[in-house]
Amino acid sequence: FTEKLNKAAYTAGGLAGAGHLDEPTARALLLQAAEAARPWQSARNERIVDDGLAAGSARPLHLEGRS
Repeated sequence: FTEKLNKAAYTAGGLAGAGHLDEPTARALLLQAAEAARPWQSARNERIVDDGLAAGSARPLHLEGRS
């Protein structure tokens, strides 16, 4: 689960960094999903999401030219 959450957060961060996605909304949705799946590890979920978003936003995903 941790790997999937991190990958989703990284991708969302990359999209947010390129201006394709609102980062606060993405964070809220990722945390909502993580809380539903693993409610007993809220602090860990937040750390994974925040770290993934930060790493992804450092490498924006520019979608121009992709189909």
